[in-house]
Amino acid sequence: MNTQVARLVRKTELSPDTSDFCFEVLGGRFTGLEPGAHVDVHLTDELVRQYSLWSWSQDGSMINVAVKREDDGRGGSRAMHDLEEGAELAIGGPRNHFPLESHDRHVTLIAGGIGATPLVAMARELLNRGQDFRVYYLVRSKDYAAMDKQFRALGLDKWYHLHCDDTDGAFDLAAVMQSMPMGADVYTCGPEPMLNAVLESGAALRGGAIHFERFAAASDIEHAPNDSFEVEVQSTGAVYSVCKDETILEVLKTNGVHVDFGCSEGLCGSCMVDVVEGEVDHRDGILTPEEQATNSYLCTCVSRAKSDRLVLAL
Repeated sequence: MNTQVARLVRKTELSPDTSDFCFEVLGGRFTGLEPGAHVDVHLTDELVRQYSLWSWSQDGSMINVAVKREDDGRGGSRAMHDLEEGAELAIGGPRNHFPLESHDRHVTLIAGGIGATPLVAMARELLNRGQDFRVYYLVRSKDYAAMDKQFRALGLDKWYHLHCDDTDGAFDLAAVMQSMPMGADVYTCGPEPMLNAVLESGAALRGGAIHFERFAAASDIEHAPNDSFEVEVQSTGAVYSVCKDETILEVLKTNGVHVDFGCSEGLCGSCMVDVVEGEVDHRDGILTPEEQATNSYLCTCVSRAKSDRLVLAL
């Protein structure tokens, strides 16, 4: 993971609860900046949070992330909003678990709330490609449409649709799916209820696929029962017990086995490791069902074992 020191050069309010943060890398630049990518912002030694990029300079020296303040969250968004212009901190990345595929099929982007940040970058890329696409931005009210100006600045015209619940009522996802051309793809990011609704309405798709990114762990796995199991480190043969109230990541760290980590919620992929043997109980929000079925890797911060032991390529 490439980590560099960056300075907050501009902080701009986008809505009552969301601000844009423009960081400049000091003495370097980021590479691999692309739609769907996110960076790790090191707010303190123990507080690392992941934020999607919505814009960046061509030379990779400056990046923009938009952050919604969550007063009932885990502290990351509050710490971000407390930053003052001129503050310097470490930023790692980028990494991308939500890439925009290269093809010439129609694409529909469905953004919910702050989930619009990666989709602004995708809309810009699709526009540059000259590809057929459209954007739906779903918010509770226009006052909270933090990325509306960013979408409109692209000049999307009729391809852009802002939907405000308080004035427009319920959004008809089924109708949107049915109106898409044969083989079209959907990219979506936003609150869990919206993502679930998009996935459920996917039955109306005529070919194509739904690509999505979560900002929270899937609700149907948060309360899955925990059992004890063992993990084996392949390089040393050391075996450690993981109790019901422990995570694989915690056990590995306690025993001096280095694993990168970030969000600790199975959303960023920082702590993903290869699995040599064993059956995984996946609890992340990154891997697709097909990727999970391979049992080839897991997120050590949240996933567990269905088998008695997992052998990890560490």
